[in-house]
Amino acid sequence: MKIVADANIVDVSALYETHGELKLLAGREIGPDDVRDADALLVRSITKVGASLIEGSKVRFVATATSGTDHLDLEYLRAAGIAVADAAGSNANAVVEYVLASLAQLVLANELDLKNKHVAIIGFGHVGRRLYQSLSSLNIPCVLCDPFVAAQNTKEKFCSLDEALTAPIITLHTPFSKEGPHPTFHMLDAQRLSKLAPGTVLINAARGEVVDNAALTKQLARDSGLITVLDCWEREPSISADLLRLVRIGTPHIAGYSVEAKRSASERNYQSFLQHFELPDARGNTGQQAAQSLLVLPELSETDPHKLLAHVLSKACDVVDIDGQLRAGQAKPDAALFDAIRKRISQRREFSHYTLDLDAWGAEQKKPALLAQLRALGFSVMPV
Repeated sequence: MKIVADANIVDVSALYETHGELKLLAGREIGPDDVRDADALLVRSITKVGASLIEGSKVRFVATATSGTDHLDLEYLRAAGIAVADAAGSNANAVVEYVLASLAQLVLANELDLKNKHVAIIGFGHVGRRLYQSLSSLNIPCVLCDPFVAAQNTKEKFCSLDEALTAPIITLHTPFSKEGPHPTFHMLDAQRLSKLAPGTVLINAARGEVVDNAALTKQLARDSGLITVLDCWEREPSISADLLRLVRIGTPHIAGYSVEAKRSASERNYQSFLQHFELPDARGNTGQQAAQSLLVLPELSETDPHKLLAHVLSKACDVVDIDGQLRAGQAKPDAALFDAIRKRISQRREFSHYTLDLDAWGAEQKKPALLAQLRALGFSVMPV
């Protein structure tokens, strides 16, 4: 068996090398000649997989180590009888933590006060559901918008898109679609963007095309008071330098980028691979977990629980640092810059990896309610 894989897929050698010839390539460079005699193809979102890549090849199994499948021509693959596996939901927790860390940075910069604020979660899939759980654990009320889930008569209450867009904080977690009853392409167009109230926080950690980037650039250039956090962009990785200059926080599609998310995605793809080819798991004991890291919080005079929580989240996931790396790149961000930043942050860990050392904090700061919230988000807290 021959397996062609993106070399940056986590644990790819350890998982697949015992099952045949493994050819590792840069994801952006995988071409028709590379896959012609391959049985399986393992990719990430940077590799477009369709007829132009695998027509006439031996490929019978394609797996993507991503939640989204926009880069796969699913209609062609199904018609060709090629099995497809994805890693839907594997990065949900990482994306949620990115959203929380972004809100934390705005709180610390005094650009956002969470008191008496609610969040509109648009898209109630893997990420939306988990974000709802996390925000609820922080006692932050939410409104939900997802016409597909709402039609299933779930116990949650849903609102219309226009109602959701009146919220002071809006976070997008929809898939990308151009067809169907509720297409998401340019869901936030010029008309809807113009109706957002000044001071509204808009976060896009879904798909770049969900927001009309040209319209958003014009809206921000008019000093509309909109506070924007973008992790996803149209035409990425060749994104608009003009838009980057105008957003409050900009990152190169790394919201779901964590060690835990990548390992989970790799494991899901591997299990699908074994099932498809009817192969045994050749590994030994894989149950050993890596030790946690100690996160030491400095002495602070702050006593506001929202800001104390924000200090912890921003230290565990520093989105401002990543934003700075993107802005420090060449005048026009491109694939090389995206890939370089992703490589530099490849060891980003999720909250569950950290044990918090709060010894420098006073008793008035280490309130039981705050400690309970930190634990609910996945942190371990040293005995206090």
